[in-house]
Amino acid sequence: MCKKGLRKICLTKNKEDWDLALPYIAMDYKMSKHASLSHFSPYFLLLGKHPIPPSSTATQMDQVVDLDSPTTWAKVIAERAALFRRVMPMAMENLSIAQHRNTLWYAHTRGGSYKPKVRQFDVGGFVYLQWQPNDILDTSSGHTILRIKAIRPSGVLEL
Repeated sequence: MCKKGLRKICLTKNKEDWDLALPYIAMDYKMSKHASLSHFSPYFLLLGKHPIPPSSTATQMDQVVDLDSPTTWAKVIAERAALFRRVMPMAMENLSIAQHRNTLWYAHTRGGSYKPKVRQFDVGGFVYLQWQPNDILDTSSGHTILRIKAIRPSGVLEL
């Protein structure tokens, strides 16, 4: 997600100023809902409330809250404790399921039973040629379509 965010910033703004976008990308990551956390955001699970985007901050700040009152704090803590008792088990269960799924996938791919798909090519067929850029943020690389001229016995394609 961070690479995608950096790539998008580099596409739309000056590539040399990528480091100025890091706090915004981190904020986006922390405030986004994650499937592995039962569709809760890390922000919500840490603070017990949904994030307030900067554009709607003014409407949320209209109400005056007396933070010096012990009853206000007791109410806030009780509400958050009840909320955590309700949502944390769901989030932790989904996280456990995601970890188990990743463990099974890793064991499958590293255990020797995983067989990657074998591609069959025919002379006269078309293939995509994609250059891997040295810089992951480089946007100048693209796809090229080439025709197969011959297939050598070693499996190497002549394009």
